[in-house]
Amino acid sequence: MPKRCRGFTLVELLVTITLVGILAAIAIPSFSTTIQNTKADTEVSDFQRFLNYARQQAINSGTAIRITPAVAGGAWNTQLTAIDPAAPIPILRVLSAMDSGSVLAVSGNPSAIDFNNLGGLAAPVPTPAAALVITYNRGTITRVINICLSGRIVLGGC
Repeated sequence: MPKRCRGFTLVELLVTITLVGILAAIAIPSFSTTIQNTKADTEVSDFQRFLNYARQQAINSGTAIRITPAVAGGAWNTQLTAIDPAAPIPILRVLSAMDSGSVLAVSGNPSAIDFNNLGGLAAPVPTPAAALVITYNRGTITRVINICLSGRIVLGGC
């Protein structure tokens, strides 16, 4: 008699598919939370890099650099521009708008953030009295960026 070929039975296959389904049902919510955290981290780091660029440009050029929403009176999670008012071409860099689920709130709700020629915080108001606190929210995810009076940009406190 020939040797019988061994394979999977229908019951074994169904048990395996059921176990894979259960594991996927457990893993998917965790994976979606990871994706949301990654999106939040990316948007916050892009914004922080943009702020650092404006500060460094202010130091290098020896002039004040202003960051404003591209649309006057716009929200901070929309497109932002870094402007050198003393330059012939004032727009230095543009940061694209954040995802629609993201909210960026700046303490005192200023219309612009200025860095002076030493890289320090120069506005809102002629001389700011305290560090700016920028709060990023995306659903349940919250990140805080502080701009110290010296111009230092940090996640968390000054």
